[in-house]
Amino acid sequence: MKRISRLTFTFGAIICLCLPGAAQVSNSLYFMPGVPQSNRINPSYQPNAGFYLGLPMLAPLRTEVSSSSLAYGDVIYPHPSADSLITFLHPLGSKQTFLDLLDPVNFVATDLGLSLASIGFRTKVGFFTLDVTNRVDGNIYYPGDLFRLLINGAVDGETYTLDGIGMDLAMFNEASLGWSIEIIEGLQVGARGKVLFGMGSLSTNSSELTVTTSQENWNIQSDMVFNASLPFAEVQYDADGMIEDFVIDSELENLEPSNIARTLPRYIFNTRNLGLGLDVGASYRPIDPLQISLSVLDIGFINWTDGVQEVSYTNEFDFNGLELNPIDLIGDDASFDLDSTLSELGDSLTNFLQFTSGGSYAKRLNTKIYAGVSYFVTPNISFGLLSRTDLLNEKIAQQFTASANLTTGRFINFTASYTYANSYVKNLGAGLSFNAGPFNMYLISDNVLNTIFWPQEVRSVNLWVGMNLVFGYSQARKKDGDRPLIY
Repeated sequence: MKRISRLTFTFGAIICLCLPGAAQVSNSLYFMPGVPQSNRINPSYQPNAGFYLGLPMLAPLRTEVSSSSLAYGDVIYPHPSADSLITFLHPLGSKQTFLDLLDPVNFVATDLGLSLASIGFRTKVGFFTLDVTNRVDGNIYYPGDLFRLLINGAVDGETYTLDGIGMDLAMFNEASLGWSIEIIEGLQVGARGKVLFGMGSLSTNSSELTVTTSQENWNIQSDMVFNASLPFAEVQYDADGMIEDFVIDSELENLEPSNIARTLPRYIFNTRNLGLGLDVGASYRPIDPLQISLSVLDIGFINWTDGVQEVSYTNEFDFNGLELNPIDLIGDDASFDLDSTLSELGDSLTNFLQFTSGGSYAKRLNTKIYAGVSYFVTPNISFGLLSRTDLLNEKIAQQFTASANLTTGRFINFTASYTYANSYVKNLGAGLSFNAGPFNMYLISDNVLNTIFWPQEVRSVNLWVGMNLVFGYSQARKKDGDRPLIY
């Protein structure tokens, strides 16, 4: 247990050291005027400025965590009569209400990151962007039948389907080059190529697990494969092929600034875990008040080859329960008898585990598809509709956002939004950006208001903060003529 804790601590420490902030593109950003990094959500978008420079660590600093089925208030809520909190497992809690909220496969998703460098500049052949970003893509999947089995107990003759249980967690760094150009009047296209450097990965490649219960025994059938890339740890095996120890890079365990500066670059740009990615987008104004747009982000994969370990669990096992004599549980040998019984059960289950060192595996990125339309009532006021589809490993997540957008020109720009996501309707968001001379700052969230008014119902939380130095307004005004100046 101590060795596993050391591994978990080190894995988490790398996240904290390389990721002071966190990353998911806010839907409200899609139609948000005044934000140079709107090209992150559609590579065809061009700011009306000639040059921008994102301030390191703040261009942008962003975060989102999303739950498909459960909110905070579904797990913990006020006691019906006392001034205290209870969980759904409390005698006065509602276990069935909790279970009714669960889908066959549920997920908690994060897409975290921090921009270390963000630059954009206009040339005669289009607008170019350069970005370096720390990212963590993480999804945890859990089947609803798992909680039904744990809460209600085993029902005679019932089969519980636990397929899909597992996770996909990848830490990587992304270096990208983007380019957008106006092909004909009103039609802009763009693309962003990305080179990905993997830092670490935990992944479930196959997850089939069923439990059939009866009064005589439980029949457990499994076909599961787990992969991990742990460049920062050496895994040692015993003579039976079981994991004996994790040896963490000593310089990572000793988290002194000098060690961090010397060691982390080896993991930040790790070419042994190399991947490629692509973002594409287009926007078209068939008539001046109407704009139609489409973008696809994170098309690509990472090939994990550094520090790769594989664990497979193929098993058909009949569990007949624990046979204990109450008299044997009295006296000095009680703990020994119980421990030996549990140890025997554990040995029976782990006999089917197979550990393999080396090899490689590839995992695709969580691709996102955006389709939007906006209508300009006046040059300064527009309304937008956006569809977003996330292609996760085990699930497809769909969101819809409506927004009202206002620009006063170069100084202040504002967006108010409403998002339907994860079967939850109270997602009220807002975005604000302003300029003071060359200094640009923005703050955007898809659900900032419901986290204030209905925190117990929140299933998704995101925030996007950024600061830039922006130049070249006069050139943009000459280029766009009478179009509204938004930077």
